[in-house]
Amino acid sequence: MRKLTRTLGGLRNIDEAELFFRSRTNTGKPAGIKLIRELSELRAIELKRIRKALKDFDHRNLDRSVREMAHGLNVDSISELKSISLLAYFSEVSIRLFMPIHQLLAGSTEPEHETSRHALRIAVKKWRYFFEIIATILDRDYTPFLELLKEYQSILGRMNDITEFRVLLGKVKLPHDEREYAEASLLAEDSHLLEIFTELVERKPLAYTFLI
Repeated sequence: MRKLTRTLGGLRNIDEAELFFRSRTNTGKPAGIKLIRELSELRAIELKRIRKALKDFDHRNLDRSVREMAHGLNVDSISELKSISLLAYFSEVSIRLFMPIHQLLAGSTEPEHETSRHALRIAVKKWRYFFEIIATILDRDYTPFLELLKEYQSILGRMNDITEFRVLLGKVKLPHDEREYAEASLLAEDSHLLEIFTELVERKPLAYTFLI
């Protein structure tokens, strides 16, 4: 599933890049026109790759795997874990998921720590998914905390988009002035997003939480 998701992600990045650069194309000026055309051509290539990936995707094997996992969730298998309570288990998992967030947050606002912000985005996403699951199982209201995690995930996701746009920019041939304009647009947006992210970290720092 992750492999298929990554395949689909390429098309999403192209679409988002096109929206970004279109919003920064000056009407009546050449800057951005060839880039949009190049991105459209990349999109056509990406669509062909996705069609092949979807055609090759073995959904029957996935269905069998899911059914086998569901079949294993029976009273006998669950009773084997009775040495640890459900709350204790969830608490342990939550701590394990929070640790990378705790380690990455300190230096994440430094401009050069792009890799740390990428890792932080993934860690926040996993922690958010965890709380969305246990909120239903334990019947707890994690709404305010989930909204905070979504806020972090959103800004970090937008910052990661800029990184992906740079990768796409490196795949196309552009006139010198148009490339300079595109790179300047990305640099300005990256700086703007970093300011927003830094303010968020200072105003709403992420701290460990787990409601009993």
